[in-house]
Amino acid sequence: MKLWFSLSNPGLGHFVWVNFRLVALLACCWPLAVSANQADRKQSELDALKARLQTLQQEFRTTQTHRKEAADELSESERAISTGVRQLRQLDSERQRTQGDLHTLTQQAEATEARIRQQQAHLAQALNAAYQRGQGDALKLILSGADPNQSARDLRYLAHLSRAQHAMIESLRADLARLAALQQEAAEKTTALSQLQAAREAEHKKLLADKAARAQVLQKLSAQIQQQRREISSLQRDERSLTQLVERLNRLMAQQAAREAARARARAAQEAKQRKQAETGGNGQPGKALAINTETPVAFQSDQPFSRLKGSLRLPVAGELMNRFGAPREGGGLSWKGLFIRAAQGSVVKAIAAGQVVFSEWLRGFGNLIIVDHGDGYMSLYSNNESLYKQVGTRVQPGDAIATVGNSGGQPDTGLYFEMRHQSRPVNPLLWVK
Repeated sequence: MKLWFSLSNPGLGHFVWVNFRLVALLACCWPLAVSANQADRKQSELDALKARLQTLQQEFRTTQTHRKEAADELSESERAISTGVRQLRQLDSERQRTQGDLHTLTQQAEATEARIRQQQAHLAQALNAAYQRGQGDALKLILSGADPNQSARDLRYLAHLSRAQHAMIESLRADLARLAALQQEAAEKTTALSQLQAAREAEHKKLLADKAARAQVLQKLSAQIQQQRREISSLQRDERSLTQLVERLNRLMAQQAAREAARARARAAQEAKQRKQAETGGNGQPGKALAINTETPVAFQSDQPFSRLKGSLRLPVAGELMNRFGAPREGGGLSWKGLFIRAAQGSVVKAIAAGQVVFSEWLRGFGNLIIVDHGDGYMSLYSNNESLYKQVGTRVQPGDAIATVGNSGGQPDTGLYFEMRHQSRPVNPLLWVK
């Protein structure tokens, strides 16, 4: 039988397997008498094991610098990915705006061309009419000897007609010039659109390269951590098992009743650990989802302070809730101060309420972290993100996209770690949601 067992040294920060098979065998087949030589031999083995463990732990401390360097490399890679995703999003937005401008320019050019064709038709009709009347209309009227009053009226008509034709010609020239300008601007927008597309493709390639670099850093860091875990956990497992065996041998040599009581306590402790293992999946965090969240924040307007929104908010991302607020975390001594919501890579993380971004940066243990101040001492924290969309000082509204889900900071599972705090003290987020 194997149970999860927490190391007493919190600096190691992980769980190791402890093999209780030997202890269980001794509990079932314990002899009525144990020789002093056997106890001495086991004590010698324990001393030698502790010496080996002490040497290995010294070696482990010397490798901490290398692990920190790998963590720093991880932070640089994850910062680059966050910046790349944000720049790619900005390029897409700019490209959409440029496409909209180009569409508007095309419509305006088509309308101008239609108006030019109409003006050309009207001008052609006027010129054709003038041609049919013949040249020198004004001179003919003056020399015709007709009634002077009638001649004056006819001359005013001809002058009005001439001004109208001149205005039509000037309007046609202006529209032709506008059409040329629109065509030039459309050509420039087309060139800009091509440049934006090329920039997007280059940024996308860079993002893929950054993700590949991050994968290499994670692999390197994981290999270092796993090697240290295997070496130290193996010796500490053996030390614990052997220590328990020596203690039981000494108790058997003193009194049979004490041995029976010790076996009963060991069996009770083992059953309790088994029950805890079955309930929590072995690491203080459930193996299966405790609940599934399907609703995410939506835009709303409210003049009420943040404290009045309790019970009406929504969790920032859809996914599986993997822990209970306040439940023990792996490693012992600590408890969950927030919720881990398992979700797909790249899922949008939304602001739960209006506020101002006061932190947007990579932080050791939390990866890409963004913190929103909602006023009255209330803050919401969103960590382990793939990318951060908002910068420090930015105002956000409920439902705004502020980040995307990832597993930065060395988190083994993809998801969002979410906390809510009041005056720096953690509060249960589930008490604030519908």
